[in-house]
Amino acid sequence: MGRSYTYQDICAALRNAGIGEGDSLFIHSNIGFFGTLEGANDPAGLCGQFVGAIREVLGKEGTLIVPTFTYSFCHGEIFDPDRTASGCGLLAEYMRTIPGSLRSMDPNFSVAAMGRLAKYYTDAWPHEAFGADSFWERLLKQNGRIACFNFDGGSTFVHYVERCCNVPYRYNKAFNGVMIQDGKEYRDYAVHYVYAQERPEDGPYFERLDKLLREQTFCQRESLGRGSILSFPVKEYKEFIEEILAMRPRFLTKGE
Repeated sequence: MGRSYTYQDICAALRNAGIGEGDSLFIHSNIGFFGTLEGANDPAGLCGQFVGAIREVLGKEGTLIVPTFTYSFCHGEIFDPDRTASGCGLLAEYMRTIPGSLRSMDPNFSVAAMGRLAKYYTDAWPHEAFGADSFWERLLKQNGRIACFNFDGGSTFVHYVERCCNVPYRYNKAFNGVMIQDGKEYRDYAVHYVYAQERPEDGPYFERLDKLLREQTFCQRESLGRGSILSFPVKEYKEFIEEILAMRPRFLTKGE
């Protein structure tokens, strides 16, 4: 079953990774890899303890946000924010379904949030997923943090930075589709910042980024069970990536 750990261990690991009261925290997660959580007898119990521990560390002024991406319009599927399941793992799907959680309307890159600024983050959908006033820009304005639970440091936030830098290998592409709101269907569109599929060398490659990120003083890492938590503030993360892209424009691609 792997190494065991406790609820208190989660709280301690989060704090040691630089996460604290009042933070807006966006999490990429693979919580199963941590091992065996004492007292968690099923997936709901596992997720419930994690959400409880994270919210305890964030306090009343903090906000927890998770990706509930579906790529619905990209796949030609109807998006219903109340029913369409997240494609981002156990914790994200749990967060989507529990009382008090809000979800944004982006049919490709929705997020779910709980806490003081939950409405502020889930109201963000200007149709361009990585553009002005997007969730990512709002997270930046609030000096938010990203935590990667058993993931490398290549957050989806990277695509927002690429959009800000107008990288030469990506472009905006609109996808049309059907959404459901208040029980009614309507047609809409969503803009995704994509690379050309006929150029696989332009696809994302984050191993170089992850290696350099872990060497930066603003990036903190803490062990938990048999896994680890990687945490960093988005402002410093963005500046760090922008500096690299200024010298190496294709640093984030497979073909550099």
